[in-house]
Amino acid sequence: MSKPTVLLTGATGFLGSHLLEALIQQGYSVVVLKRSTSNLWRIEHLAGQYKSYDVDTRPISEVFEYETIDVVIHMATLYRKFDNGNEVSEMLDSNVIFPTEILEAGVRNGIKGFINTGTFFEYDCRRQPIDENAPIKPFNFYAKTKLAFEAVLKTHSDKIMVNTFRLFSPYGEKDNQKLVPMIIQKALMGQPIELSEGLQKIDLIYVRDIVAAYMKAVERILSDTLKPEYEVFNLGSGVPLSIRDIVSIVEQKVGKSLKKTWGEVSKVDIPIAYADITKLERILHWKPEYTALQGIENTVHFYQKEGMK
Repeated sequence: MSKPTVLLTGATGFLGSHLLEALIQQGYSVVVLKRSTSNLWRIEHLAGQYKSYDVDTRPISEVFEYETIDVVIHMATLYRKFDNGNEVSEMLDSNVIFPTEILEAGVRNGIKGFINTGTFFEYDCRRQPIDENAPIKPFNFYAKTKLAFEAVLKTHSDKIMVNTFRLFSPYGEKDNQKLVPMIIQKALMGQPIELSEGLQKIDLIYVRDIVAAYMKAVERILSDTLKPEYEVFNLGSGVPLSIRDIVSIVEQKVGKSLKKTWGEVSKVDIPIAYADITKLERILHWKPEYTALQGIENTVHFYQKEGMK
């Protein structure tokens, strides 16, 4: 019996690179969609263990002619937290048109399921914790593009299993230049850092816990015991941490104090957002294994060893 085949987008990115490694380790055949210009530094050690197609040089439909795909995992994204109005067509292309082409080709060619990646920015965050029934009120254009693709995805949920993970605040080894790696980098280099007043609370979710949730979703889809569905899962730790808490943990793990300046209350950020993860626990039998202390410790060790890319 041949191994199930997973098509993965975003494999060269932060989350996708960790997921690619896990899929290979657990014996799946993996087909990666990437650009010919993609930087492969995160997955260099996996060379030769997966197939890849450059989506900027050949049509997506061709991939499904050559490969028998069981499950699609869509992690590629064009992310901007704050809108500048100049990237509307680029974001629609990356976050709506590209995955729609994959979805349509996949459904025509008999995929069993499609696992999508959304964001907590899709929700109205005024009521905490945020469950999957929270009102929709997109925070930015990025969230609007995610909702637009979900609307298309939903139309196929009578034929295939559709799962969307709405991610909270991911972090871990090989991260992009976001809050946690920035704080770690400044701490390791002894550089000063300017922050808001630091009372804003976010839901940090460690990359290995994220990967574990996606792997459980793949297994569930391939079990062949379930009917087509559309399910949204909030993927966070369920624990709100302030920026001051995070700085304190980094200082503890690096072993020295940061030269930090606390500023004004942020007028643009959501003051608090954390996930209700009971649905994920109930349906996927998943819960986070790593505390922020453990995850940040692992992340600090990575940057101590590897430096910042």
